[in-house]
Order: sequence, then C-alpha cells, then structure tokens
Amino acid sequence: LQIWLLLAELYLSLKQIPSAAACLQEATNIYPLSHHIMYTRGLVHEQKCEFAEAKQCFHNAVSINPLHIKSLQHLGLMYHYLGNQRMAEKTLRDAARIDPHSPQTWFNLGKVLESLGDYSRASDCMATALQVETINPILPYSTIPITFE
Repeated sequence: LQIWLLLAELYLSLKQIPSAAACLQEATNIYPLSHHIMYTRGLVHEQKCEFAEAKQCFHNAVSINPLHIKSLQHLGLMYHYLGNQRMAEKTLRDAARIDPHSPQTWFNLGKVLESLGDYSRASDCMATALQVETINPILPYSTIPITFE
C-alpha cells in the first residue's frame, strides 16, 4: 500500500496526474478505506484545481483519522481557496494544537489570517513558522539508519 502511495506522490510532484491516479487505484484495490488513500486522492484533485472535490477527500481522511496533520493542513487550505476563511482558520488551529511543531501549519494559518485582515496575528504565525522550521530536522530521525560497529 505504502509503495503505491509514495509512487502516486512522486508522480504528482512531477505533474504526471494520470500516472498518480493509476498508482492510487492500485492502492485503493489493496485497502480502500485508508486515510492515506483519501489524502492522496485529495492531492490529485488539488493538483487538478478541483478544490471542492479535494476538500471532500481531505475531510474524509480527517473523518477516518482526526490526527492526520497533512490532511488537516490541506483541508484548511481548501477552505481558504474556496473562500471559507473561518473554517480554514479553525481547521488550521486544530492542526496546530495537534502538532505545534509543523511550520507548514503555522505558515498556512498566517496566510488565512492575512486574508482576514488580521495582520498582527498573521505575522505572529509566520514568525512561529520560521522558528519552528529552524528546530525541525530535514529528515525525521526514524529514517536515519542505525549502524553498529
């Protein structure tokens, strides 16, 4: 399942949407009710600028796993793109409560607050994003292999 989803995200980063959709279909055949599948399906719709469909996919992912930060981040962005700034703010604040060390969450929250005209809190969020980014490792420590001599 994970390899298909990783391939789908790779194809999305290369703007190869049909290949990403094919990988997503393979993952769906394995485990259709995964929040990771809903999240990746949302990414496909987001890439195609189908924001309402993407919002629904991210919402489904959060319904399955309310603690999935990436789904919450993208759900907040979809609310922002669709003009529902208050829901965007609420969703991103929820994400920040769950993981206060996510610079992307703070940055997106800053963008939403800026669009609401709350420049003081927006700049605070942007500053927090910069501070948090400097203390986060480039790669999660769990991906670094442990060697014994």
